[in-house]
Amino acid sequence: MHKITLKFLILFLFSHSVNALTESEFVQSLLDNHAFFEKEQINLTIKKIEMDGDRANYGDWTWDISGEIGRIEKDKIKRNYTSGIDYARETSQDVQKISTDLTKKFFDNGSELNISYDKSLPVKDESMHDKIGYQTDKNTTEYLDDLKISWTLPLLKNKSGIIDQKTYDLSVMDFEDEKLVLAEVKEDFIEAKLMIFLDWVNFDAQVEIVKNRLALSQETLETLKIKGGSKSSILTLQRSINKTQRLLLEVESKLQAEQKTLSVLLSRVNLDKNPLKIDWDIQPRLVSDLYGYCERSIRDIQRIEIEQLKNKRYIESYQNSELAEFDFTISALRDDNKGNYSTYSDSSETEYEAKLEFSYPLTGNVSNQVYLDKYRLKRRQLELKYKDKFDDILSDAQKLTTELKQGIKRLNLYKVQMNERETIDSQSEFQDFLEGSGNIRFVINEQDDHQELLIDYTQASIDYHKNRIKYDSLLDRLLVNN
Repeated sequence: MHKITLKFLILFLFSHSVNALTESEFVQSLLDNHAFFEKEQINLTIKKIEMDGDRANYGDWTWDISGEIGRIEKDKIKRNYTSGIDYARETSQDVQKISTDLTKKFFDNGSELNISYDKSLPVKDESMHDKIGYQTDKNTTEYLDDLKISWTLPLLKNKSGIIDQKTYDLSVMDFEDEKLVLAEVKEDFIEAKLMIFLDWVNFDAQVEIVKNRLALSQETLETLKIKGGSKSSILTLQRSINKTQRLLLEVESKLQAEQKTLSVLLSRVNLDKNPLKIDWDIQPRLVSDLYGYCERSIRDIQRIEIEQLKNKRYIESYQNSELAEFDFTISALRDDNKGNYSTYSDSSETEYEAKLEFSYPLTGNVSNQVYLDKYRLKRRQLELKYKDKFDDILSDAQKLTTELKQGIKRLNLYKVQMNERETIDSQSEFQDFLEGSGNIRFVINEQDDHQELLIDYTQASIDYHKNRIKYDSLLDRLLVNN
């Protein structure tokens, strides 16, 4: 009787419904349908928008346009009784002006190109006076056109745009960090839900084990009654059955709790029709060179490396800010002036310029020095943070490696024990009892041993697979394809 039960339960552990939901299908269902990932993806999209905005703010063409329309009225009284020079006593001027500027900074060398154009049409009316009094009215109408092109290259301070480009460079690193954060959050979420997955499988298996134990005990009780067993033996066996029933209720309660949690996660999956299934034989790929792997592939380490790169970028920027401003500029300017039509006057002027400009604050920049000292100290802080995190991950990985290896040995021992029980006549204790040479407690103990062995084996298997998932999650490969 026990042999049949043992075979059935071993078969249950390693097989399930054809519609069972596997571990990988469970993970994919969460990735496809859970709103949690959409929320985290939005954070990454925001970082991408910020990064693109910082790049556009620095490197795109900037085009500004402005205009002005106005009128100026001016009265002037001049008392000079000897000069015969006319002066404008009353002046009115209409102002009409439009300006535009086109600017671009270049990433490769930090230089800046500026193109500006100004056009104005001033109309000026003047009442001319001298020492005698009013002389005449004067009207001036002009067209003024100014076009200027200049290119400036920083040679010391802000060389290669190291100061101006800092914001964009940091946003690029923030975006890369956010990608790692998203991957880490997803993997932590999946790891936590896989623990629930395994708990459900564990309690589901335990329910079947206890149900079969209960059926076996009840069958034994019926046989005992038919064979005319003593009242005390029947009562002892009945108490054992009651204990098993309480255990069944306890395990079923745990299973139902896990099932309610899973029903929220898998709203589209009916666990009664699609129970969860695990590949009990799967084993993790243990990493032989954990030190090298952690250096290359651990996201927490990579995030600290990004912090170090950001800190280095701050230091470079503040160090460069201590230098003198030393810029090279070349420019070309054309000025066209069409004067009053009554005189048919006009002028054109073209100017070319090349110059070096130097500027340096002799008192220094206290604020800049404060930040430079801060980030130099933070560099050492990040080195210590890197070492602590690296040592923690390496230690945890080594510990899990040991537990996984020991877990295999432990499972193999359970299999040996179960195989040994397959060869034992499991009816011997009960037969001895019926023949009067045994005790009903020995029968109960034998059934307890069978139940305990199967539950312990199931629990050991679940513990092993939990460690497998923790190991893959710690090494950031639980979702290598997602």
